[in-house]
Amino acid sequence: MNYYISSGRIFHHECDADGFLKLHSLFDHLQNAAAEHAALLSVGMDEMAELQLIWVLSRMKFFLERPVKLGEILDVKTYPCGLERIFAHRSYDLRCGGKRVGCAGSLWLPVSVESNRPVNARKILPSNMLGSPDLEVFFNGLDKLPEFAGTLYGEYLVGAGDIDLNNHLNNAVYARWCADSLGKMLDKNAVWVKEMQVNYLSSCFRNDLVKVYGICRDDGSFQIYAEKNGNEKVFQAAGIFVL
Repeated sequence: MNYYISSGRIFHHECDADGFLKLHSLFDHLQNAAAEHAALLSVGMDEMAELQLIWVLSRMKFFLERPVKLGEILDVKTYPCGLERIFAHRSYDLRCGGKRVGCAGSLWLPVSVESNRPVNARKILPSNMLGSPDLEVFFNGLDKLPEFAGTLYGEYLVGAGDIDLNNHLNNAVYARWCADSLGKMLDKNAVWVKEMQVNYLSSCFRNDLVKVYGICRDDGSFQIYAEKNGNEKVFQAAGIFVL
C-alpha cells in the first residue's frame, strides 16, 4: 500500500488547558502512524530486529493551519517519499472531517543495534518505500538549525516512564519539554505551536540529566535546545507560536 491512514479521536488526556491537542500528543499520533505503516511495508520493528537494526527519527517538522481540538477525529495519512541522502523521508497529511488541518515531514535513519552507527537507508528499503509521484511531499530538505545562546528553562532526569521500546528516551518527550519551556517563557498554561522543526542529535537514556534552554522573540518565533553531560547537544527545535 502506497499510503496508510491512522484515525483517532482526540481525548481529554491529549489536550492542553485550551482544549487543543498537546504538542507531544501530536508527535505520538505521527509516530504511531509511521510505525503501523512500516509494519505493513515489512520494515517494521520486528523485521528490523531480524536485521539487528532500529529506526531512529532524525528530524521532524510540522505545520498546523489551526489547532486540533478535543473530540475531533484526526486522520493521519502517511507515506514514504523516497530517500534524502542516507535518510528515509516520510510525509504526513493531517485532516479532520475530511479537511486538511496540517502536514508534516520526517527523516528516519536505520541504526545498527550492535555498533550504534547509522546504515544507509538505500541498502534496506524495498521498492515500495521509494515514494509515489501521486503523493505530495512535505518538508523535504530538512536541514540543520542555527545555533543560539538561550536561557535555562528546565532540568529533567530521564525516568523509566520516558523510555520507549528501543530503550531510548521517547521522541515525543522532547516535544513535551518544548511545551514546558514555552509555558515558562511566556508564563502560560497552554501555548499553541503552529509550526515546529525538531532535530534529534543524541539519544538519551534512563538517569540522564538533561538541561533545556530556549528563547522567544516578539515575532512569535522560538528556539529551544537541550544538553546532557555538560555540553552534549541532545536536540534542537525552532518554530512559531500563537497566543
